[in-house]
Amino acid sequence: MSPQSNPTKLSVFSVFTAAATLILILAGGLVTSHEAGLAVPDWPLSYGKIFPPMVGNIFWEHGHRMIAGGVALMTLIQAVWIQREESRIWLRRLAWVSVLAVLLQAALGGITVLFLLPPAVSIAHATLAQTFFCLMLTLAFFLAPKDAGVSVPEDGETARARRLVLLTAGLIYCQLMLGAAVRHTGHALAMHIVLAVLILLHVGLVVRRLFSYHDIGPAALILGLLTVIQFFLGIGSWITTRILERGYQPQRIEVAFTAAHQTLGAVILGLTVLIALNLFFKSCPAPKSKQTG
Repeated sequence: MSPQSNPTKLSVFSVFTAAATLILILAGGLVTSHEAGLAVPDWPLSYGKIFPPMVGNIFWEHGHRMIAGGVALMTLIQAVWIQREESRIWLRRLAWVSVLAVLLQAALGGITVLFLLPPAVSIAHATLAQTFFCLMLTLAFFLAPKDAGVSVPEDGETARARRLVLLTAGLIYCQLMLGAAVRHTGHALAMHIVLAVLILLHVGLVVRRLFSYHDIGPAALILGLLTVIQFFLGIGSWITTRILERGYQPQRIEVAFTAAHQTLGAVILGLTVLIALNLFFKSCPAPKSKQTG
């Protein structure tokens, strides 16, 4: 079955699943920002209950678990649906990989609670969340009723653009890992800042190179704008967590900056991955300068 004939309902469901994954990342960021990771000391139940009283930080921790359960169920439904509707073997296998990923993510979440937030596990949990989000976007991309799955004709301009976007995506992924390390250990801040500047420059190069592409140009501009916003959110997060005086509980402004910074990082990574997928698997029109020349 070709990408153009994929059932519309499956395609729409895959987009909703990816969106729910982003909401889950935001919920996880709010748990960390509120320092609510141990608000519920047991797992998989919460104080021995399926639905405990949603008071204090229990609201954030148990709410995160509820959203995670919903995303896991949606991922399983999507995988089964793909097995029934898709003939592309690699896509069917990728769907099962997504199920394994969400199960592993749940296990890491449980370990973080049962072993009192070990930094290595918490960082792995945060990193896998970003990886899983990219996987959901990839499935949604190939399930969409568009000209996907056909490689772009190889030429020097496109090859350079591909390498640049892939390198940028890799840098952003490493940056999100460093960000998780900063949040859970308080270390690696200097490296995080240096890499942030490097990514800002790299994204500028992506915008410059892809601006002339009809389909990808607007996405590249949005990527540039979001990266600038992310840079200033990072400054705000640093000020609110390292400079402003803290009370017993994190202040609202601190929670807002840190959760927004983490979530927008996932959006930027996801958008970069989608741009890369378009460069590799969608027939993009030639740059405007080449078409008009």
